[in-house]
Amino acid sequence: MPKVQNYQKAIEKQERKQRLRKSKKNLRPNAVKRGPRQKGWDHMADDDWDAPGFYENERVMPRGTQSRHKEVEEMARQSIKQAGEEVDTAEQDLPPGTQQGEVVEASGEHCVVLVEGKQIDCAVRRSLLVNETTFTTVVAAGDMVAVRVNGTGEGVVEKVLPRRSLLARPFRPNKGGTSSFRQIVAANVDQVLIVASWRLPSIWPELIDRYLIAAERNQLKAVICINKIDLVEDEAELEVTLQPYREAGYQVILTSAETGVGIDLLRELLKASKTVFAGLSGVGKSSLLSQIQPGLSLRALSIGERGKNRNQGRHTTTMATLYSLNGNGAVIDTPGIREFGLAFLERHELASFYPEIARAAAECQYADCTHTHEPNCGVKAAVDQGEVSLLRYENYQKILCTL
Repeated sequence: MPKVQNYQKAIEKQERKQRLRKSKKNLRPNAVKRGPRQKGWDHMADDDWDAPGFYENERVMPRGTQSRHKEVEEMARQSIKQAGEEVDTAEQDLPPGTQQGEVVEASGEHCVVLVEGKQIDCAVRRSLLVNETTFTTVVAAGDMVAVRVNGTGEGVVEKVLPRRSLLARPFRPNKGGTSSFRQIVAANVDQVLIVASWRLPSIWPELIDRYLIAAERNQLKAVICINKIDLVEDEAELEVTLQPYREAGYQVILTSAETGVGIDLLRELLKASKTVFAGLSGVGKSSLLSQIQPGLSLRALSIGERGKNRNQGRHTTTMATLYSLNGNGAVIDTPGIREFGLAFLERHELASFYPEIARAAAECQYADCTHTHEPNCGVKAAVDQGEVSLLRYENYQKILCTL
């Protein structure tokens, strides 16, 4: 698949850049400094081989190589699956004395893991923390891990099992600037529910498009959920805004956590799937989950009415959390965000994630047309003729300026 190949090349290019940025390693929030690992061989005692800093069968690899291998293998597996061929999904053997569990919450070096129906507080094995990857965290909500439980009921994550999918975004350092690392939003999910509200906070189509692109790049099904439709004053305006997404082939559902509209449809959509809820703060993700399955005890706060974040939501969910639902489904509720970057996406690839723009681009005079200023552009002509939505085209332009 061309998109998979381009994604793989982008990752390889990023790794080469990372090797030239050793001076910026301090940007990584969970970086663990390692001391000298060489010892005087003539003074090594038999029990010194088990000392911290020495790992059995350790293989030295460039930063990010291990995670890249896993991602490429998974993309190849997904491509084979889409082609209708059999895929070997046998799980790797667990380390002796460990149990398989699913990460419910993760924060730095600690996480909560669901093992045989019981939630266990776990620390992450230090040997996993020192591995160099392109991610800012070792484990994330939705990860399948191997856990060793001690006599006090606490556990240690010994191994992170291969991920079948993930949703990630670029990591932004607190001090500003850029970073070559990525932050995992959720792992091992089947679909992304992009939750937006019509009002309070107002719908943000550009953010919806960013999530749609991220979902497609990771071969995840995407569904658009417009919440708070009880606040809609002009239904015609609502339909005009959503029509381009329906015409592009995306499923759009309308809900209201306040009145219960669309909750049954949403509950049915979540059955037998692992879904990540994504969107702005205050759009009602936690409120929808409370309606779908009462008793989850999720916090929900009203949007801010004063200050610089007026009409924007406040963070009620502080970290991504996995919840099991009735009907063999599960959801990962994520903290609301006000931006969502697109890691490793090249400028010339962006148009391919807009089906209507990609079709119109066939009429462009230049093969490398960016559809912004070039003459005889098929996309601009399609916009003038109403064949491409002006809203979607403006979103395309805004995102292109950030790449």
